Amino acid sequence: MIAEALDALWSLGIALLIWLAIIATAAVLALEALTVGLFLAARAAWRALTGRTRRPSWARTRGAARRYARHPDYDEAA
Repeated sequence: MIAEALDALWSLGIALLIWLAIIATAAVLALEALTVGLFLAARAAWRALTGRTRRPSWARTRGAARRYARHPDYDEAA
């Protein structure tokens, strides 16, 4: 009788650990999705408010644009 009780307690303990792992995984995935969603919404709001559009990296500064214009990379066009 004690062996059956210990076996049932062991089975319940394992089931509880499995459920805790599943709940923790679901919570982490939900938190990650929420974080990504908030980041994308904040970035879209920032771009809408500042009016910034995507530009090439060489167009961010005047000096970089001049250097690129003097030495174009024809391999990129191919």
